[in-house]
Amino acid sequence: MDGHTKAYVCTHVFSGDRPVLLVSRPEGDWCLLCGDEHPDDASAYRVVGIGHFLDADAALSEVVDLVPDQEAERAAPGEPWIRATL
Repeated sequence: MDGHTKAYVCTHVFSGDRPVLLVSRPEGDWCLLCGDEHPDDASAYRVVGIGHFLDADAALSEVVDLVPDQEAERAAPGEPWIRATL
């Protein structure tokens, strides 16, 4: 995967306060989220190159094969990813 691929990241993950626990591909976009509820408002997200997070969390490489309208969630870092269809 190209590290410059655009990803929408919740502000909790972006700031480093929380880990990525949910990777989602709604309509093909990449979303890296902490798993909490977020408002449907652009201010709750940042747009970054996904490579920044792939470098920081090797476990994300396990879900880079998600196709559009799929998601993967884990309970905590180090736990297995559980995949589902959106």
